[in-house]
Amino acid sequence: MVNIVTIAERKYMVDVGFGGNGATAPLPLREDDIHERIAPSSEMRLARANIKQCTDASQRLWLYQARDTSGAEWQTQYCFTETEFLPRDYEMMNFWTSQSRTSIFTQAILMSKTVMRDGKVVGAVTMFNGKVKRKVGDVVEECCCMTEKERLKVLREWFGVRLAGEEERGIRGLVTELKGDGGT
Repeated sequence: MVNIVTIAERKYMVDVGFGGNGATAPLPLREDDIHERIAPSSEMRLARANIKQCTDASQRLWLYQARDTSGAEWQTQYCFTETEFLPRDYEMMNFWTSQSRTSIFTQAILMSKTVMRDGKVVGAVTMFNGKVKRKVGDVVEECCCMTEKERLKVLREWFGVRLAGEEERGIRGLVTELKGDGGT
């Protein structure tokens, strides 16, 4: 799910929720324009192509692609169309992702935060269950939380997220609760 906004008669793709490899700025809906994603070398672009899952070979979708370094192979992260969705469409999509036992969002804790310096995105911090990674330039830090107490500390120190007591206890008994194995 992306937002397409029009500013001064120009359309942009805006994605505020994809995560670690997501777009870090609005992208003009133009094919193959390369934009900096994370300084100094990570890049992003939009391409148009058919995907193998389509039954109509003439159908072309927008593909959001990213790569870690200039010259590396582009990796397609997701595709989208310019079809307008209505509030009920979003209600159903959000219901499924928040309730389905096969949705990653009910089976894992996922977080992503960009690291900014002087108005530029220079890195990212990501969490998948108990595994946490901060990459700024070529410097990578990783840690593995084994307990909820450790994860709460990482949320405060790495993400700037502070939960109230009731919120801290809200994960108890869920499949996403860390119980000493790092959530792998």
